[in-house]
Amino acid sequence: MPSPSVVSNSVETTAAKAEKDPQFAYTLAKGLEVLRAFDAASPTLSNREIATRTGIGRQTVVRLTRTLSQLGYLRYNDSTARYRLAAPVLSFGYPLLCQLGVRQLARPYMQELADFARGAVSLAMRGGDQLVLIETCVDRNAPSGRPDVGAGRHFHDTSIGHTYYCAASDAERAEIDSLLRARDPEGWPEVRQRLAESQAQFKAHGYCVVVTPGAGLTAIAVPVGVIDEERIVLNCVTAQFNLQPDTLQKQIAPRLFNLVRVLKDATGRHP
Repeated sequence: MPSPSVVSNSVETTAAKAEKDPQFAYTLAKGLEVLRAFDAASPTLSNREIATRTGIGRQTVVRLTRTLSQLGYLRYNDSTARYRLAAPVLSFGYPLLCQLGVRQLARPYMQELADFARGAVSLAMRGGDQLVLIETCVDRNAPSGRPDVGAGRHFHDTSIGHTYYCAASDAERAEIDSLLRARDPEGWPEVRQRLAESQAQFKAHGYCVVVTPGAGLTAIAVPVGVIDEERIVLNCVTAQFNLQPDTLQKQIAPRLFNLVRVLKDATGRHP
């Protein structure tokens, strides 16, 4: 889920769209931004916190949260004066997940790779200013829980994000550049350099590797292609202590590419 600054940037983009399109439903857009303000780290929020995260005026937030709670999409706790997302929000994503048949096709192969790599294997697609996991499998012997379907991943610091960026069209890359630059103007030069390095790696090998030293994780991702009008990316994440020097390149990467071939054969979609 997006950070407060990302949501605020999204509101600014929404305002720009509203100015260009007289039929743009600005109130609806604000209501959706309220729902997007919640994330795994902040499952409950007050009106003031929602206003801060979204950049929407507090009085407008009060009206929106009251409306959304009356419609059943938010739950209000009287004792804490805080809101949380309610179960009906889940129904929004269910039809999309059902139509993505690639998830069911990939799942057994993803589980096999996750067990082999002693890590997690995920499929992701773009969701605005981030990548969203649409299927994920984790090593059956792993002590920790799996990444959840619906979890967001950033473009700038994940293998899924870097690979999507490299596989995208020039026009879409320019769009992503604008989003990343607006999110962190000062950090953009460093992000741009990292993306350029990943582009060189992707051009040479067809995958991107991103290391997260603080978490002790290394991830590798490859593009699956465009399926049902959505660009899909596949990755494998594992702990660095599980890796030998050539594990990613010689063992995991070939298995990722083979899984992509299986999915393309099954869906009848080839380059």
